[in-house]
Amino acid sequence: AAHIEVEITSVMVPAGGGAPTVEFALANDLGQGLSGLPAAALSFAISELTPGANGASSEWQSYVTGSDGGIPDIQASTESATSGTFVDNGDGTYRYTFSQALTAYPAGPAFSETKTHRVGVEIRTSSGGFLAEDLPANNAPYDFVPAGGAPTFTRLIVDKPACNACHDRLAMHGGARVDIKYCVECHNPHSTDGDTGNTVDFKVLIHKIHRGENLVNGYQIIGYGGTVHDFSDVVYPQDLRNCMTCHDESNPETPQASNWRLVANRVTCGACHDDVDFANGGHPGGFTFTDDTQCLDCHGPTGTVRNAEGELVQTPIVHEIPAQIAGEHFSFNILDVAGTGSGELPVVTFSVTDPANGDTPYDLSADSAFTACDGTSRLAVDIAWSTSDYTNRDSGNAPSQPVTVDALPACGATVTDNLDGTYSVVSTVAVPATVTGTLAALLEGHPWVDLNGDGLTSFDERIPVTSAVRYAGIDGAAAVPRREVVDIEKCDDCHHKLSLHGNNRTDNPRVCVACHNPNATDVAQRGGQCLADLGADDTPIDFKRMVHLIHASGTTGVPYAVCGFGNGTNVLDVAYPGQLNDCEGCHLPDTYYPVDPAVVHGTTVDAGADPASPLDDTVISPNAAVCSSCHVSTLANAHMRQNGADFAAGKTADSTLVSAGVETCALCHGPGRVADVKVVHGVATFQYNDQ
Repeated sequence: AAHIEVEITSVMVPAGGGAPTVEFALANDLGQGLSGLPAAALSFAISELTPGANGASSEWQSYVTGSDGGIPDIQASTESATSGTFVDNGDGTYRYTFSQALTAYPAGPAFSETKTHRVGVEIRTSSGGFLAEDLPANNAPYDFVPAGGAPTFTRLIVDKPACNACHDRLAMHGGARVDIKYCVECHNPHSTDGDTGNTVDFKVLIHKIHRGENLVNGYQIIGYGGTVHDFSDVVYPQDLRNCMTCHDESNPETPQASNWRLVANRVTCGACHDDVDFANGGHPGGFTFTDDTQCLDCHGPTGTVRNAEGELVQTPIVHEIPAQIAGEHFSFNILDVAGTGSGELPVVTFSVTDPANGDTPYDLSADSAFTACDGTSRLAVDIAWSTSDYTNRDSGNAPSQPVTVDALPACGATVTDNLDGTYSVVSTVAVPATVTGTLAALLEGHPWVDLNGDGLTSFDERIPVTSAVRYAGIDGAAAVPRREVVDIEKCDDCHHKLSLHGNNRTDNPRVCVACHNPNATDVAQRGGQCLADLGADDTPIDFKRMVHLIHASGTTGVPYAVCGFGNGTNVLDVAYPGQLNDCEGCHLPDTYYPVDPAVVHGTTVDAGADPASPLDDTVISPNAAVCSSCHVSTLANAHMRQNGADFAAGKTADSTLVSAGVETCALCHGPGRVADVKVVHGVATFQYNDQ
């Protein structure tokens, strides 16, 4: 088997809460029944769901419990199939009867035959030496009512795909626990870390982990073998107010996803707001709360109470992100790119419209969003070439940057008002005779919206708007878009409307790569304090190397250090939440295979004495530039060199690689080859586990 597919087909509980019997089936990846799995490889969890009362959350409670920190029955646990009666029917179907009646578990819930129950299973095929390592297997959580009939009361708030959007394959406790519906059977309000006294209730644990660095009191638990897990420095990669990143109310698999706003209570809210002492007047306003009966009076969907600033305190409102809402009223549009012959000055026609108001165009000379000329309003047209692999040759902006044209007429820019809601700007640099193929016109920047109504501009009121791009052929050539290898929706799984550089470049990798191209380094910003901090050696900002370096930094132990705007020092040591070897965590399918080194440019790591010319650049050949970002060992480096990689190559005037070797990566790592990247990275396994 490549993996084990588990299906629980029925659970029967004898009248009065006797020992449950679980019928289940195992199949391999071809759907064939699997027999012969020993009892030692399986464990079962069983729990009961109790509705919440007086504003509190509903809660699971496990029948099976165990000791922790020397304290008996303090934590929920699982029961090994060696404890009860285990039967292998020899055809891929099995039966397990728990070791005792549900009424006999010493710290379990009071059995009720009419309440929703759940059984789940975990398989560790390495247990007892059955296999050398564990095969991937699902937990098959199964909800039932002992008295019969389908459950009518459920607690389905988040699901596995929502978690795996960032984590790829969230597999905990040795890798056998992979389903959120299984996790909550043990991580319930009755389960505590015996060493620290901290609850491991799922709603508290998850909120505290993701709030991490923003907690006032921190959060840690001591796990298996005395391992300390301190989550106090976790950095959540998007705005914490994005509750719906995890709680997807449109998902039919999570009918209680709206609990985040409809079941506000002290335990859940206090997990993030850990500085609020509800019992001793610590709630804003000096209020004391000893139960949850009044929470929704203010924080529910019909609450009318306002804070000191006059804002409603309903949970959905206080969790709103004003800049995100304001951004829904702006769309950047490039309508035409003309004058793209050699020696011509490109003319870019564009508009900014309100998609929430029938795409009504903005008046860039008068509307306040585009008249805050202290930098809070910004709009620019960038022109980059060519899309085969951007180099921006002879653009006049070193190193290798696009032509940038100011597009705010209210702030003095030379802009033609076409009197139909559209505007045009003319490039300040002609298309060089050295350039062929396709150029790209980009529209980026940010409007200003006075979010707090004080009439004053601020950085927080720079509204991120998705950047736009349009392609045009040079000298009449057919336009060929730049290759796309990443999916912005996958970026946004973790980052949610990714916006960088002061909210100027937003949610569009096709715009990012125009500047973050193979010839670009931070040499133009390597001065001032950053020069003192990092030294004179420039850092590559080529997208294909930079992004891999950033996301791998916490694993490789090699931080990504770069000089940014205003000579600012940026040192990124990132704890990536996913699996680094899951290429499709970011990439479009099959776009992560070795590239043709004769087509894709190598990455400049030193722009040389003349940043405007690639002739004195020091370059890493293209495949090595990517692979060596994660594979940092001496052995990996030697392997790459033996197969044609060059870490000290050069470039010609048109940025073609000058190297003594030729990368032959595709011979082994290409599709269907002996070390196919997709296979050795286990991408198919991640795809299976997200189902």
